[in-house]
Amino acid sequence: MSSTVIVLALLAAFLGLGALSRFKAPKKRPIFRQSGIFPGRLTEGLLHALISDRGYVRADTRIAGMEGGAVVVERLGACGRLVLSPALGFGRENDLPALAALASRHSPDRATTLVVVGGGEEFGRRALQVTAPVRALHIDDQGRVREARARFRPTAPRLVVENALDRMAADLRDGAFPVVDFETARSLVTEGPEPDFRPGPPIRGVVTTALTAAIVLCFVAEVLISPDSLGGSGAGLNVVYRMGAIYQPAILAGEWQRLIAAPFLHFGLLHLAMNGWAQWSLGAPIEFLVGPWRFLALWVGSALGASVTSLLFNESSVAAGASGAIFGLLGAFTTFVFFRKDVLPQPVPRPLRNGVLATLLLNLMISFIPSIDMAAHGGGFLTGAVMAFGLVKRDRAGSVSPSRPAPLRLAVAALVLLGVGVTSIQARADLATEIPNMGAEHAVAEVRLPIPAGFTVSESRAKGLTTVEADGAPASPYAVTYKVSEPQADEAAARRVLQSLHPEPVAVKESDWIAASQMGIQNLRAIEIVVVAPSSCTAKAEKLAASLAALVR
Repeated sequence: MSSTVIVLALLAAFLGLGALSRFKAPKKRPIFRQSGIFPGRLTEGLLHALISDRGYVRADTRIAGMEGGAVVVERLGACGRLVLSPALGFGRENDLPALAALASRHSPDRATTLVVVGGGEEFGRRALQVTAPVRALHIDDQGRVREARARFRPTAPRLVVENALDRMAADLRDGAFPVVDFETARSLVTEGPEPDFRPGPPIRGVVTTALTAAIVLCFVAEVLISPDSLGGSGAGLNVVYRMGAIYQPAILAGEWQRLIAAPFLHFGLLHLAMNGWAQWSLGAPIEFLVGPWRFLALWVGSALGASVTSLLFNESSVAAGASGAIFGLLGAFTTFVFFRKDVLPQPVPRPLRNGVLATLLLNLMISFIPSIDMAAHGGGFLTGAVMAFGLVKRDRAGSVSPSRPAPLRLAVAALVLLGVGVTSIQARADLATEIPNMGAEHAVAEVRLPIPAGFTVSESRAKGLTTVEADGAPASPYAVTYKVSEPQADEAAARRVLQSLHPEPVAVKESDWIAASQMGIQNLRAIEIVVVAPSSCTAKAEKLAASLAALVR
């Protein structure tokens, strides 16, 4: 089973578990019922938890109005407007007409979530029915939250309410239950322009966009050099190597710029799509939290940490991809969630903590798949996690997008030029699939065999036959094999040996690789030359085989 199939299977399992989690039983908070906290009081406590945080009034939340016994709370962002409606009749039939009227007034507004507070499970079902088609939540007397008509809308309203209930339950266990009563709520109603809760474009930082665009443009360059790069097969490996992949012998020989080039290069469209999506999704919120320059430093530091660990643990393999830097972002976000109270408010909502743990588990499983560079993943994660302790939160006065994004984009472009650009020029990436120049000769007795420049050579002898193998990997997609017989008595005998070297071809399944051969006699020795190459280089492989045959002496 290929690593691609395993990755797709793990992703499907992860998404399936996420879907199943929607059907789990709602969380109970029996402390409310045990303490006699019923609809009215529960709504007053919820109101306090929504508009305050650790004793401070939240700047992003306001009480926008009162509608009978309901309180309208507005919060900027994906949460939108919450209409808190207590079941003052203790969840009986006479509570339903007021809920239906309230839902009717808010039905045109998709940014509104109606929160019905109090009553039992049966009342909750009836309440969610009569409030259709408005999106609604029901909090029963046990503190359980059930939801209706979420569809593909943001999960923020439910997460906000669940987090507020968790804080209320914790306060109650400590012997406190702060509330904002309805009369006080009326005095806190703030007038102002109606907020626009229509969903706007997602926030994408300048650096996140520039880095993602950079890896896409580098991949386009790979494909232009060889179409094999689309599938990550054939000559794709050689293209990535010449553009700057991690390869221990090359780096120790002085090509240190490969450490920053490798994160911008990818083996195939699937590799690019997975890393590009992860970077696009994870990078934006972290850049928003810490600011663009600090985010760029985090990404570069994580990428270098991943490249160095890959260099140390992989002696002969070729490695590339942004996954090490992405693991660094995941490591930084993990530090923020579990350790940094100044970056993310603590306690972090349980769904977010569970989501981070699930993501860590999934990526840990992926790291054990053969051909995945686990060393780079581990190095990137640790680097990002440690760097996150030294990062500070973006200044509140700072704008979401910097007023001068040009220096940030130039910094990303400079990284690409320093890494990918310099290596591509030095290694002549444009010649990755071209026929190599000839180098030194290899002698088998009196016969001289031409060897392409930069190819490694090995020789073996068995049953009167000398086999010489010359391999151009990782710089070239071509491999050459010579088969040279012992001297024969005459030319006729040499031809019989030559025919035995190359029997009738056997039917094989379609392959991405081809073998071009040339046969001949030199000094009464039968010689066969076989050039193995990607099928995309068939014509060049045949030309190389003919050139080698002409140079044998």
